[in-house]
Amino acid sequence: MADNSAGQTRTNSDKQDSPAIARGKVVYDATAITATEYTRVLTGFKPRCVRWVNLTDRVEVEWFEGMADNTSLKTIADGTRTLETTNGGVTVDDKGFRVLQNATLAAILASKTCYYEAQG
Repeated sequence: MADNSAGQTRTNSDKQDSPAIARGKVVYDATAITATEYTRVLTGFKPRCVRWVNLTDRVEVEWFEGMADNTSLKTIADGTRTLETTNGGVTVDDKGFRVLQNATLAAILASKTCYYEAQG
């Protein structure tokens, strides 16, 4: 599983007194995004739920404990919600989570600003 780290400016707002909550922002530049790669976020814990928002395009993907890896509940700008099982999504592990950069999922694209929240 390849992780993409090119063309990103990250800002974390994790509080040291709340290790089970992580929030932050990832800004992608115009660098080409590879659809088979993931954006990796290290939280220091295994998330039980993850919310990823592409604020530029108003696309949100959510993952909840019990869902399969690389799936998500996706909400697009017009409010349409779909369960993504073929276009990718979120995968969690003991150290954080990954979001697939698949163009059809559209959660991560070049020249976009994204915010995340993960809770353990």
